[in-house]
Amino acid sequence: MTDLALANHPRFILTEGGPTYRLEVRLGLIQKNSPRILRRAFLSILITWIPLLVLSALQGNATGRLVSVPFLHDVAVHARFLLSVPLLLMAETILGPGLAHAASHFVESGLVLEDDFERFDIAVVKGLRWRDSTFPELILVVLAYLAMALSFVSLANRVSTWLAIRTSSGISFTWAGWWFVLFCIPLFQFLALRWLWRLFLWAQFLWRMNNLNLQLVPTHPDEAGGLGFVGESQRFFGIILLAYSIATAGVLANAVIYDKLSLQHFAPAIAAYVIVAVGIVLLPLFVFSKTLLKTKRLGLSQYGTLATEYTSSFHRRWIMARRQTDEALLGTGDIQSLADLGNSYGFVEKMNALPMGPRTPVHLALACLIPMAPLLLTMMPLRDLLKMIIKIAL
Repeated sequence: MTDLALANHPRFILTEGGPTYRLEVRLGLIQKNSPRILRRAFLSILITWIPLLVLSALQGNATGRLVSVPFLHDVAVHARFLLSVPLLLMAETILGPGLAHAASHFVESGLVLEDDFERFDIAVVKGLRWRDSTFPELILVVLAYLAMALSFVSLANRVSTWLAIRTSSGISFTWAGWWFVLFCIPLFQFLALRWLWRLFLWAQFLWRMNNLNLQLVPTHPDEAGGLGFVGESQRFFGIILLAYSIATAGVLANAVIYDKLSLQHFAPAIAAYVIVAVGIVLLPLFVFSKTLLKTKRLGLSQYGTLATEYTSSFHRRWIMARRQTDEALLGTGDIQSLADLGNSYGFVEKMNALPMGPRTPVHLALACLIPMAPLLLTMMPLRDLLKMIIKIAL
């Protein structure tokens, strides 16, 4: 497929559309062919972490002993707004082009025939229409504030912190606390939910691709009929899981440091989180399971029939029949063809029900667990932790 032919198809890029994107374009935060991602990441810190610091300092809660947890000692707030939020924004420069390239590969690789080009274009246009719709992002804003409201109880700490002062009559939010609950947390929740929405749009696109007459080849070396690139593209979402996990690790760090809870206390919750998070990211790949299993069964039947015919002929010629004197066994191509046929059948037999290799879930699980690693320092000295890592590496 030439570049000119690909140019005739719409590009399925999930990160360049929607009301928020259009607003950023109008404000000059995004320009054509220049997402200005570092500027936007810095701006996110400027409108979240910096105001929280300033407001806390004005009320004397940034450091010192006026409250039990000063602002600068709160690991969770730094993890969210110095790392997670910028990372959720910077991920657009990787996931957007990466998923767009994977979408184009359906046509470029020949998986989609020319007869299905129109249906392919319709699938892309439908996805982009949902991406650009205002209504879904309004729903995400509402859900972000609902999530903040549901977590309100967790903000009512037993002790006074930089965001809420506890007295005998109840709790009252500080200036920084109001900015935290009314803007910062909803912003973080919105960005997180928007990536879930984009994951849904990607899953919807894959479902439409599965409904096309895909030209899957059971002997493809990716052991997924030629769809292995889809599983590879799913690894891009590891950046999003990394951002989520950084925020989660910050909350756990506060619980370990200030509530004196052991990290082992959270082990079941961490394991459940990793399983659920990785499962959600891999869920879109299941749309191809039925098609891949059907392709595998058909391939085993077809190549099994071919193998029976070829091996029978080989056996009759080289084992049962007397070889002609001018036919030398050494150097004959029949043996190599027999080996090649065996390799082809082996590829069919190894076909997966999901278009991915074992490294994909491992990659995603590591993205969830790496931010939790520093918490191990609460259980063992740094020297012992380094020794353990070296032993594992060796």
